[in-house]
Amino acid sequence: MRVDVRPQAEDEIDRAAAWYERENSGLGTSFTHAVLSALSSIAEQPSACTRVGKGARRFVMQRFPYVIIYREERDAVVVYACIHSHRDPRHWQRRL
Repeated sequence: MRVDVRPQAEDEIDRAAAWYERENSGLGTSFTHAVLSALSSIAEQPSACTRVGKGARRFVMQRFPYVIIYREERDAVVVYACIHSHRDPRHWQRRL
C-alpha cells in the first residue's frame, strides 16, 4: 500500500533526525533508516498495529522512543505524526 507522510510528520522526522545527529554523528541517519523501515512495515501490514482512536493506529519503533501515528485510507496509509513516545497524545490527536 502507498504511504503518504503529511508535512507535519515529515517535519517531526527531520527535527528528530537532526537532534540525534547533533547528539552523535551518524545517529540521525540511523533514525531516518529506522523510520523508513517502519514505514515499509506499515505499508505491508497496515492493520497490524494497535488502534489508538479516531481510526488511527500506532507503530512503536524499536530502537528509538518514537511512535508513528497513521490511518488507513482508501488508497493509502496516511502518516499524521512521528512523535516521542512520552509526548502528550493530544499533540497528534488534533491532526486527525
